[in-house]
Amino acid sequence: MDEPPKSPDLRTVNALERAEAVQRFLAEAARRARFSARARGAYQKSSFAERRGAKAMRIAFLVLAIVMVAIPNVVGGLYYGLLASDQYVAEAKFTVSSAAIPKLDGLGSVTGLPQMMIFQDSMIIIEYIESRTLVEQLERQVNLRELYGSDRIDWWARFKKSKPIEKFTDYWKKMATATISFPSGIVTLTVRAFSPADAKTIADKVIADCETLVNDLNERMRQDTVRASEQDVERAAERLKVARVNLERARNTEGLIDVRQTSKSQSEVLSAVQIELLKYQQEYLTQSRYVDESAPQMRVMKRRIESLEKQIAGLEREITSREQQGIDALASKTLSGKMTTFANLDLEHKIAETSYQIATASLDGARLFADRKLLYLHQIEAPALPEDARYPRRWLYTGLLLAGTLTLYGIVVGLIAFVRNHMA
Repeated sequence: MDEPPKSPDLRTVNALERAEAVQRFLAEAARRARFSARARGAYQKSSFAERRGAKAMRIAFLVLAIVMVAIPNVVGGLYYGLLASDQYVAEAKFTVSSAAIPKLDGLGSVTGLPQMMIFQDSMIIIEYIESRTLVEQLERQVNLRELYGSDRIDWWARFKKSKPIEKFTDYWKKMATATISFPSGIVTLTVRAFSPADAKTIADKVIADCETLVNDLNERMRQDTVRASEQDVERAAERLKVARVNLERARNTEGLIDVRQTSKSQSEVLSAVQIELLKYQQEYLTQSRYVDESAPQMRVMKRRIESLEKQIAGLEREITSREQQGIDALASKTLSGKMTTFANLDLEHKIAETSYQIATASLDGARLFADRKLLYLHQIEAPALPEDARYPRRWLYTGLLLAGTLTLYGIVVGLIAFVRNHMA
């Protein structure tokens, strides 16, 4: 800091020098006076700007507090306290299970396949509950738009009736939920409405529509099962028809009835043995799908088939030998050829007839199985008339609104203060 100017010593100088010294002293004093005035002015101006900026920040923070905290909480408090309509919840619990659940073996106990089957059956119903198809069905049954779009419901919670079905489906997913608990497979249905009666009515209709869906699925599976067996019967019947026509044509055109009478006893025995062989072969083929070939009963059955095959071969040789021993070799040769043709046609007829009987029995079994319900909806807890409104949770929602607005306000104020200090 500069020292103040010193007074000149006028005792040792003449008049001219004294005048010059006084002039220099006055000029320095004037300069110092001007500098001090500018410094005081600058300081005063700087202090005023800072005070004005701080005041502006306080006003800005106050406005933010009003806009971000006060107004939302006042509006939310008025809405939840005075305007929000009560919402009642009807709840139901049920399971969807198959008619026969496979037993757990070693692999099933590890992978949990039966539980997965239960889960998949239940997921069909859950997807249906959240689908547009159910919403349209409920609109026809209980006028769902009117129940959720009534003027007695507050403007924020009610659905605008003029909106399209896609928006209504989204609204329905908020008002009705279905959850599944694993591994029990219990489905919990909750339906929200703006009166106890409406909540129960809608929940009852949802359960009824789910049961209808299960019945439709049963009918579809029944038709698929029976249709496949009916097609097998049709093919077997066509084969039997062709075999009969060929056999009758051969009898009429070739005179095989007389030929058959010629070696009647041998042919009857041969046909009986061939039919028995066919039955054993079919039984062996069926059992081999479930029983190991090294099992005792399979070995016995295989030996029986081999014995029948040898017996058939012997009978065929005997018939041919007897015919060849006749007086007229040519006639015997013709008889043997005709007998072979008839035997082939008769065997084809027997096979076709047996196949038709098996297909018919399979169709009867399929129909008997299809008459059973393959899926069941077991209702554990029926929808009850709610007595107390569960929504809206006024105190909870108001507290969450206050906490959220205060948190947001604190973040905004902190960011503003950080930027201001960084730019200072």
